[in-house]
Amino acid sequence: MASSGEDVQITCRFVTRLPEKFRIAPTPLAVPGKLTRYGLSEVVNHLLALDPPKPFDFLVDGELVRTSLQKLLLRKAISAEKTLDVEYIPAVGPPSEESVGKHEDWVSAVDGGFAGAIATGCYDGTVKLWSNAGSRLLTVAVPNATNNAVTSVALLPGDGDKIKLVAGAHDGVARSWDANVSSRKASAKPSRVFVGHTAAIAEIATAPGGAHFASASADGTARVWRREGGAEFDFAADAETGRADETSAKRRKKTASHVPGAAPVRSCLDFDDARDDGDGDGPLAPRGAELVLGDHR
Repeated sequence: MASSGEDVQITCRFVTRLPEKFRIAPTPLAVPGKLTRYGLSEVVNHLLALDPPKPFDFLVDGELVRTSLQKLLLRKAISAEKTLDVEYIPAVGPPSEESVGKHEDWVSAVDGGFAGAIATGCYDGTVKLWSNAGSRLLTVAVPNATNNAVTSVALLPGDGDKIKLVAGAHDGVARSWDANVSSRKASAKPSRVFVGHTAAIAEIATAPGGAHFASASADGTARVWRREGGAEFDFAADAETGRADETSAKRRKKTASHVPGAAPVRSCLDFDDARDDGDGDGPLAPRGAELVLGDHR
């Protein structure tokens, strides 16, 4: 091959797996060896007479072209006299901020366990649902959102497009919403509050089938809940007090007073569904079944 300082011509055959309207006749063409993917994209747009033009990426032997063709051939020890098959594919640019939206603070948790949507939790006190394509479907906020970071999220499957959205927060309360999700929109209404932890919730994990979920907390405990347990979500009362009106900080502190020196629990693994304890109220008490775990620091 000629030295890199010379204007080398490279014979290329442009191929693609795109639909017929984006295919070029497989006639070999001589192009300057100095062309990069941007120059090659201009060549393909010209040959296809695309208006407006579309960006393309290019593959040679399965490798994306990220230098000039001449440098690529030198590195791969391919003769410039050989006809080079260059496959072109649509270029995927970064998503625009307008199309995907954003949180106003640090994202603390992500759950993609439900095939139809992705949930994110944020230190701005909100939970958002996103489509798999990146469009924002829904935003819900926990009470006192500006001072109550969402620390964990989970999606519990339901029937069809129905899911249960669960969020744990810095105030130690887990809250759930009943949501309906489609590929283009979603709606949700407050459902239940789960009160029992005395410190921030660090993580939420779901059981197979979604009948139960577990919450791990900085109070040194993990609790297992029935999805329809807890108390009804009284948003007005919760917004005023920062927790469900059935409890107070004193009662919550008393609940965990038997765990002296418990270390923060920062994670809880997936678990099997709990068995019914025979009391007629399902497998778990309204405040959740408490598990005291060791130090996970």
